[in-house]
Amino acid sequence: MHKPVLLKEVISLLNPKSGSVYVDCTLGSGGHTIAILNSGAKVYGIDRDLEAVEEVKTQNSKVKNKELKVIWTNFRNLGELIKGKVSGVLFDLGLSSEQLDSPVRGFSYRFNGLLDMRMDRSKGVPCYKLLKEMGVEDLEYILLNYGEERYFRRIAREIVQNKPETTEALKEIIRRITPPSSRTKILARVWQGLRIFVNDELACLRDGLVGATKILKVGGRICVISYHSLEDRIVKQYFRDELLLKVITNKPICPSEEEISGNPRSRSAKLRCAEKIGIGG
Repeated sequence: MHKPVLLKEVISLLNPKSGSVYVDCTLGSGGHTIAILNSGAKVYGIDRDLEAVEEVKTQNSKVKNKELKVIWTNFRNLGELIKGKVSGVLFDLGLSSEQLDSPVRGFSYRFNGLLDMRMDRSKGVPCYKLLKEMGVEDLEYILLNYGEERYFRRIAREIVQNKPETTEALKEIIRRITPPSSRTKILARVWQGLRIFVNDELACLRDGLVGATKILKVGGRICVISYHSLEDRIVKQYFRDELLLKVITNKPICPSEEEISGNPRSRSAKLRCAEKIGIGG
């Protein structure tokens, strides 16, 4: 099961109070949300992944008699979705263990399955269908700018030529044309770049941050856990440039060695926090 990352640090920064309202924009399996609920607070739990939403709804033993409202939507709609002001907003931008470990989702190169990669499988186009229509230059842009992959040109050419439909087919392409010493990192970067493109993740993040600022009370806080430099850069710049916010974490908070040992997937996590200091947004 998915372990919530930097849980103690998030709760310390949000400092949830009984009766106050919070938004978990990436509900996942509900780990952060349950901890906030345990303080007596109320939570809007949002996720664009219907499977995650349905799973939390069935876990009555965990959320029974708690003030939780679960909503299936993209957090980029946050500013229009929540009408009242809230005391805190959390974004945990990483994939859940359930998403990564599901062969049918295509999020991991460790399992063979269709290259889907959609977080919301009711909308959009699966990755393998997009690859059939994509030209080399477009794919080069995605691999370079979203995956930060140095072998973007040769990988893009091979993908366009071979049009892989499965994770194993894409993995085989990369295996044939990249050096073994750095292949694991290359695979991770290619998967990252394609996933970001398929789900329009960076634009969603920017929209979500604007919406979070809009619905936040003065004195309320936004916490964001990111897992790669593209996300972290957006969060850092937004917190720095938004006049309604004061940066609380001058440097990102990273997992302890103890947490990484118990949950290796937390290794790349970075937590940033900002507090609303002005009226508006």
